[in-house]
Amino acid sequence: MNPPSALRLQFADDMFLRRHDGDASPAVNQVLWRLDGPYDADRLRDLAEGIAAGSLHRRVVRTRVPGARHRWAPAGTLPVLDLQTAAVPDDEIGTWAQAQADVPLDPAAGRSWRLAAADVVAPVEGADGESAVVGGIVSLTCAHAVADGAALIDAVVRAATHAEPIVVPAPERGTRALLSDAADAAAQAAAVARWAQAKARQAARERLAASPAPTGSTGQATGAPVETSVAELFPAAEAAPAIEPAASAEPAPVVDPAPVVEPAPVVEPVETQVSAGSTSDAVSTGSTSEVPHDDAGWRAPVLHVELPSERVAEVAAEHGGTPNTWFVAFLARLVHASGRFPGEPVPVALPVATRGEDDPRANSTKIARVTIPADVLAARDLGWVRASAKEAYAAVGRTEPRVAPVPLELVQMLPDTVVSRLPQPPVAAALASNLGKPPEGYTQAPGGSVRAVATLSHYQGATAAELRAAGGGLVAFCTTVGAATTLSVAALDPDRVPDADTLHDLVLAEADAWQLPAVPW
Repeated sequence: MNPPSALRLQFADDMFLRRHDGDASPAVNQVLWRLDGPYDADRLRDLAEGIAAGSLHRRVVRTRVPGARHRWAPAGTLPVLDLQTAAVPDDEIGTWAQAQADVPLDPAAGRSWRLAAADVVAPVEGADGESAVVGGIVSLTCAHAVADGAALIDAVVRAATHAEPIVVPAPERGTRALLSDAADAAAQAAAVARWAQAKARQAARERLAASPAPTGSTGQATGAPVETSVAELFPAAEAAPAIEPAASAEPAPVVDPAPVVEPAPVVEPVETQVSAGSTSDAVSTGSTSEVPHDDAGWRAPVLHVELPSERVAEVAAEHGGTPNTWFVAFLARLVHASGRFPGEPVPVALPVATRGEDDPRANSTKIARVTIPADVLAARDLGWVRASAKEAYAAVGRTEPRVAPVPLELVQMLPDTVVSRLPQPPVAAALASNLGKPPEGYTQAPGGSVRAVATLSHYQGATAAELRAAGGGLVAFCTTVGAATTLSVAALDPDRVPDADTLHDLVLAEADAWQLPAVPW
């Protein structure tokens, strides 16, 4: 019986992996479960063992043949489970969650995910200085290179329900591995060659259409052979900033076009990049936020807030929409409130999962895009947003008959020094990833009574300078579990949303505009 074929890194996997190796900040997806009681250590050990048996527990085997894609292989490492003995005050859950998101991961070496938990305490009323356990908090972080939101949810559900895991095939060895790598390199090169031919034909057609064609005696158009220059193959490559294409968050989590989703961070890789514009544009909006002076010590502010699920649904219906379209409009209005696009339309990226059953891919998210006019946002017309989002989702499966500016196969074959100089992709001002109501296995993964679930993508250690160069932006995830809808927002915009207080005020003011009580973590 022949062994399963090698599971190669897809383009998005490769771009996220490069962020761990280079100067750019790594993209990490995080899931947070807030419990009504203390965490269950035995349940979490069982969950960790289940995750370690599946698709998240993988590492990279680098190719020895130039041009071939790297391969995924089983991690071969012990699962990381941090059951903390120090309890967390209930008003410091957000700080604890951010600390867990900052712990480094190394998908190349098989340290691709981490599970941590702590009890939550609150002061006892009437007892001076005493506190009691009132709940628990569980964090799962996972490198975006290893899983987008849909892959993360699938892996957690399988582990929590003891379903059959998706197993990453063991790496080939010796001659078989070399032959497999050589075949993959040849296939990658053939794809690039086909693209080059198509690009040359396209350039020829455009040149013939742009200028009067001399005619021969037969009256037919004639012309010289067309050569495609390096500048045409890589437009603006020389002028591009020396940073990697940033992929968003997606973590990607998940789902189908109804609740939308993608750690994610996020493309996916190139496609989901989030931007709020340049620093000069920030000045033109009239924003009064001060630019952080200490880039080295600055970190992107993050906020999780709980909202009543029933009230969210009521508010959405009152404005002609659904909880999903309310979420999209909420984030777009936050962009306006931050000082971006005053009186102008707001473009929003909507991650959509495209995973099949038993799909072993790490990243499979695509991006729908919707641009919402300022008057629609001012009127909170969710009917318009709903119709526009529906059209955007339908367009995700359609491709225009055009030649890509640069073939993804070629980019994946290039070294980091070259990839870092490629032009940035089209960007949006915000990324809104709605998980809706996740599967029961995902919601109840840590056991016990789950009060709320939050999901968010992070850029570990991203400085103000890096995010400013990449364009900034707002990333938000929305998850509904029972009575709680949890909205999680990361502000990757150091010029308009420079600190946690600013983000807190923006989000709570917007919730108040919708008459929604919000409880921050």
